[in-house]
Amino acid sequence: MDRNVGPEDRVVRIVVGLGLGLLVYLGVLGGPIAGIIAGVVGVYLVLTGLFARCIVYKLIDVDTSIQEQPYSSTDDRAGL
Repeated sequence: MDRNVGPEDRVVRIVVGLGLGLLVYLGVLGGPIAGIIAGVVGVYLVLTGLFARCIVYKLIDVDTSIQEQPYSSTDDRAGL
């Protein structure tokens, strides 16, 4: 599977995943089921952030790793 997670998306995934892991560790969440779900989601986010591959993105055909080229105002084709 090709990489389909961009750099900004990777950072957000890792930070949110670590935040969820911290909440699970501290036991702040409501009950054991919520802790398990948050833990699984947190691990998934960290792993997809580290490997830059997301199965959910692949299923819905999303690719955030493709970056548009920034517009250049130094285009000299007009000869001005």
